Amino acid sequence: MPPDNAMKSETPGLARCLASLFYELLLVAALLLAVSAAATPLQLLLGQDSWAFHTLLQMLLLSALFAYFGYCWVKSGQTVAMKTWHIKLVAASGATLTWQQALVRFAIAAALFIGLPVVSYLGWMRSYGQQNIAVWLALSWCLLPFLARFYDKDGRFLHDRLAGTRLLKLPKPERKRKAADKAA
Repeated sequence: MPPDNAMKSETPGLARCLASLFYELLLVAALLLAVSAAATPLQLLLGQDSWAFHTLLQMLLLSALFAYFGYCWVKSGQTVAMKTWHIKLVAASGATLTWQQALVRFAIAAALFIGLPVVSYLGWMRSYGQQNIAVWLALSWCLLPFLARFYDKDGRFLHDRLAGTRLLKLPKPERKRKAADKAA
């Protein structure tokens, strides 16, 4: 494993990570819409307000997300957005992720980015009953994994630290010159 200072130089900057995240959000939204559309016939069978349908839909959406992220992380360490922004996810040791490591990272990220804000929202709504304040306080929890990067010794996000993974900044590939340039 490279020394600590080499790992920091390989860590992608916050702006690059956020740009990749926003691109990923667009891809994930399309994936979730496609899965929801495919599940529409189940809604007709089980009923629009059925508890079974809502639970099944949530499980389908979560499974689709893990299938996308898990496959990309295990296969190459990069999702489509990460390839665009030259970022690679590896284990803390630098090895490619296993399915178990991918599942752990996915579960931790889901708990931090979905679970913690939902629990916070429900708690604030129960305590104060003001929806606007509760929404903003709940969403502020989404900053926690990103803020951890500033006090982590290796510059890792909280979900990466907890999952035993890290992000690497890959060099930009050299552009292929046109045949005319090579001949000259």
